[in-house]
Amino acid sequence: MGSVIIGVSPMTTSQPAMTGSYDYFLVTLSVVIAILASYTALDLAGRITAASGWLRQIWLAGGAAAMGFGIWSMHYIGMLAFRLPVPVAYDWPTVMVSLGAAIVASALALHTVSRKAMGPLQTVLGSLMMGTGIVSMHYIGMAAMRLPAECRYDLRLVALSILIAVFASFAALWLAFYFRGDKAGTDGRKLAGSVALGLAIPAMHYTGMAAAHFSLSTAPPDLSHAVNISTLGIAVIIAVTFVVLGLALLTSWVDRRFAAHALELQTSNERYRLLFERNVAGIYRGTLEARILDCNDAFSRILGYASRKHLSQSACNILLGSADRETFLAELRNQKVLSSFEHCLRREDDAPVWVLENATLIDSSDEAPEMIEGTVIDITQRKQAETDLRRANSLLEKRSREIEEELILATKVQETLVPKGLLWDRGAVETHYQPARWIGGDFGLVTLCGDCLNAMVADVSGHGIGSALVANRIYTEIIDLIQRGMEFAPMLQQLNRFVLQSLSGQFYFTLAAVRLNGDGRTLVFAGAGHPPAMIARPGEQPLLLESQSRALGLLEEAVHGNATTQIQLQAGDRVVIYTDGFSECFNPQEQELGIDGLRRIVGEASEHPLHEMKRAILDSIDAWQNGPPADDRSLIVVGVR
Repeated sequence: MGSVIIGVSPMTTSQPAMTGSYDYFLVTLSVVIAILASYTALDLAGRITAASGWLRQIWLAGGAAAMGFGIWSMHYIGMLAFRLPVPVAYDWPTVMVSLGAAIVASALALHTVSRKAMGPLQTVLGSLMMGTGIVSMHYIGMAAMRLPAECRYDLRLVALSILIAVFASFAALWLAFYFRGDKAGTDGRKLAGSVALGLAIPAMHYTGMAAAHFSLSTAPPDLSHAVNISTLGIAVIIAVTFVVLGLALLTSWVDRRFAAHALELQTSNERYRLLFERNVAGIYRGTLEARILDCNDAFSRILGYASRKHLSQSACNILLGSADRETFLAELRNQKVLSSFEHCLRREDDAPVWVLENATLIDSSDEAPEMIEGTVIDITQRKQAETDLRRANSLLEKRSREIEEELILATKVQETLVPKGLLWDRGAVETHYQPARWIGGDFGLVTLCGDCLNAMVADVSGHGIGSALVANRIYTEIIDLIQRGMEFAPMLQQLNRFVLQSLSGQFYFTLAAVRLNGDGRTLVFAGAGHPPAMIARPGEQPLLLESQSRALGLLEEAVHGNATTQIQLQAGDRVVIYTDGFSECFNPQEQELGIDGLRRIVGEASEHPLHEMKRAILDSIDAWQNGPPADDRSLIVVGVR
């Protein structure tokens, strides 16, 4: 056993001073117990704070007992480590009082740090009370010593021990309050705080021991309630201390785990509750007999109730289906889980409500029968929209068939407006018509009136049935005017007035017309806003005949006084009139053919015989353009012998 000699200052007594020694092992053990007790105190502070009600009082009482017993045990181990050359016994009632002081001091400390807030004043008052309790425990414990000696104290060291006790208490309170919210258990900061506090408490104890000076006394000690502490007794105290502190820490650890699990379970339940209550989908749990056991407000509102409370007050059995109820149950029993099952429910007011349901069959157990857990989404508006859409589609299909029949009829009508080629004793006429759609606004005519040949092409604005009807009406008017033998200039004026008065400017049209007199050599041309006519002579660039008037049907003064052009033809000349579907076409590079491009194609095609010239023009146009024509095309080629 190692020992150290402690010097004792001279006493003002005739009795000789005694010299004591310390057992290193017990000194070290007392420090370890102090650190363990400090860690226990810091750990229990968090459990007391987390508890409430009567459970908090139990944790406070148990924590104070464990912490107080730990501090008291450290004190007595430290006292037993001190060896004197005389036998030392201890008065056990006084020892119990010192233990009570340690428990009371611990209770005050734990109560202080477990409050919601701890300001500077509470900390100072708490440290004073706790320090007083620890000092009381120490010096009451010293007073329990029974030995043939007198004990005197150095007041300076006593005062220092009190200061150490107060400051150690202050540190203990601050650390305990700081770590009380720690829910993770052991960490480096808590261990460091426990070591610091565990060193401060023994410092106070051994300072108080150094303040005591013993000298031999002839008076016999009072041994009426005294007990001797043997080596076995020391071992029992140490063992009991470790058991008490260990149980306290184990209980705290178990409670922390249960608290964490309870918090996790509470959080999970809260999330489930919020999901259940705030879900926009209706959620329910019920029996196979359609009795609702529980549901959220969304489910109640789908069935026409203000809330689930109103549903439970109004009815306990809700028909979850009508005609398809048996189908629903049969499929659910077979598959156990149903997804996206559509069926119709009945609201409180007996109105139908369509829902999309997901359901799970919960098998029966000893405690509960078979149940259904499911979610429903109100799809009444969607079903109504589907019904409306089907009705609209049916009407649309009917109208489409009617339009298709009208288009077929209009197409047949328009086919009557397609110019026909003919042979004439002074020449021949080749024609072509290609609609971009079923019907359009192009038309042409070739007719003999007397000994004159009349040929013309026209293009009514727009497309579709309206344009086709207008084209048919203008065609009829033109035939009437030609048969009456009207010249081109008054004819254009008459047509302009007709369109303005009859169609109120909603449509207009362009026109190119040629007339060959009986000699077959005199050509009269009239154009109204139309692409120029061409006179092609083999080996020469085609001659352009420009329109002298504006498009008809827009302005009162669309037709000028010199509305016609007269020119003499030669044998072999070809007169070409056409609509803008030929000139306004594009190649893959988005380049427009234009009048110049068409003029070049007509010039090259004029080298062919008349019956091949039309085909050469069409083939060249098809080779130029990108894709099918975007506009109707009408073409008339007149050859002169």
